[in-house]
Amino acid sequence: MPRIMFGAKGQVYYRRYTRFFGSDGDAAPALSHYALCRYADWEERISAWQSPVLDDRSLPSWYKSALFNELYFLADGGTIWLEVPEDALPEELVGNMCQLRPILQEYGRFGYLEGQEYRMYNTYDVHFYASFALIMLWPKLELSLQYDMALATLKEDLSWRQYLMSGVVAPVKRRNVIPHDIGDPDDEPWLRVNAYMIHDTADWKDLNLKFVLQVYRDYYLTGDQGFLRDMWPVCLAVMESEMKFDKDQDGLIENGGYADQTYDAWVTTGPSAYCGGLWLAAVAVMVQMAALCGTQDILDKFSSILSRGREAYERLLWNGHYYNYDCSSQPQSYSIMSDQCAGQWFLRASGLGEGDTEVFPTPHVVRALQTIFKFNVQAFAGGSMGAVNGMQPHGVPDRSSVQSDEVWVGVVYGLAATMIQEGLTWEGFHTAEGCYRTVWERLGLAFQTPEAYCQHQVFRSLAYMRPLSIWAMQLALQQQHNRASKPVTEQGTGLSTGPKLEPKETMANLSPE
Repeated sequence: MPRIMFGAKGQVYYRRYTRFFGSDGDAAPALSHYALCRYADWEERISAWQSPVLDDRSLPSWYKSALFNELYFLADGGTIWLEVPEDALPEELVGNMCQLRPILQEYGRFGYLEGQEYRMYNTYDVHFYASFALIMLWPKLELSLQYDMALATLKEDLSWRQYLMSGVVAPVKRRNVIPHDIGDPDDEPWLRVNAYMIHDTADWKDLNLKFVLQVYRDYYLTGDQGFLRDMWPVCLAVMESEMKFDKDQDGLIENGGYADQTYDAWVTTGPSAYCGGLWLAAVAVMVQMAALCGTQDILDKFSSILSRGREAYERLLWNGHYYNYDCSSQPQSYSIMSDQCAGQWFLRASGLGEGDTEVFPTPHVVRALQTIFKFNVQAFAGGSMGAVNGMQPHGVPDRSSVQSDEVWVGVVYGLAATMIQEGLTWEGFHTAEGCYRTVWERLGLAFQTPEAYCQHQVFRSLAYMRPLSIWAMQLALQQQHNRASKPVTEQGTGLSTGPKLEPKETMANLSPE
């Protein structure tokens, strides 16, 4: 099946393998011959890839199973890998991104569904979690996806649509904001984005920030300076769009009093732990990128925002034990959110977030994670089901929404990675194990890991993208190992607020190679 069409039947696409085996639909014998001649070599390579994990006796067997088997979704998530025709890339948008055309034409266009029940390609607020699997294993596909997202960001679709939750009528896609998704397979993805109709996501607070954070993480892990140069103007544009959410100019954005982020049924009002933390992390990353790109005025601008925003975040949200869910007058304002340290998670994954690049005080981060472990993990279902999204400080799950008393498997794996990053390794493994045991053993949902489940055998959205975030745990373990093996004199204890320029000191002093 070398040729495919999506539901709208507007364009014919060729699968990427056609460049090697032709597009006439008669490649089965050649494909079979190729595989039979090489399967032994493939088995050796798979073994060489997996053996360091499988042979590591310090790692529990459930983790090894989850790490490799959760990858099923990258193949089974309605996945497509397409050739990109020359005329598919509009010149007016490609012009400022030098590597866009070469990367998309060399590595193809990659799409995978949010879930087998939630049919949208490359849902970006969820890919934020799942992307660790791509950047660690198939980094060029991650960069390809990022270029596609950058292209979609610069486009607009001013067709009017009524959104289901609020009834508001607004454009399908506005320029210079990250789209929710790249489109519906039953329509014409890439040509028509934002299949999601529940909220107007141009007003969501997390999407733009998640793009900026992923761009820097992808640069940090690949060292691809051309990619960073190409993405820098897009990051500037989306952060400019984001700044309007800081209504009082205190350096911290405010949520809008509805479910305006990936928790799309959990209302958030005013400054919040989740979106506020993502905002501060993204601002800190902009400081780093401004230094790398040699733009002192932009560096100064974001450094000033960061200084004011950090003070506001700590003053408005830190209560001595954890960061409050938000600043509303509702009881759930004091909920303990399991995902409250998501900004710190990405900073540490990107080589930042400590020492001279600290954004959130380390004692506060560790205390918050310990509080989450005590309440959201151990006080929920006897500590055997992972971390519930929201927990009241008196030890009862937050039932203010249909999502606050759920466990989100992909969020739990990201939380476990954050715990490992901060030295709470045992707590991280215990937290993640609860999800694995629940999904793969008690519920019997192997190879169809759901987005969410509740305490009493209720689950939602089978076969979902977000649990690929377990690869963030593996990255945290690798970084932990690298730190342990680095001489103490190289680890750095500076307290300055200047930018940290690792892994590349300056782009100007490095050759294109």
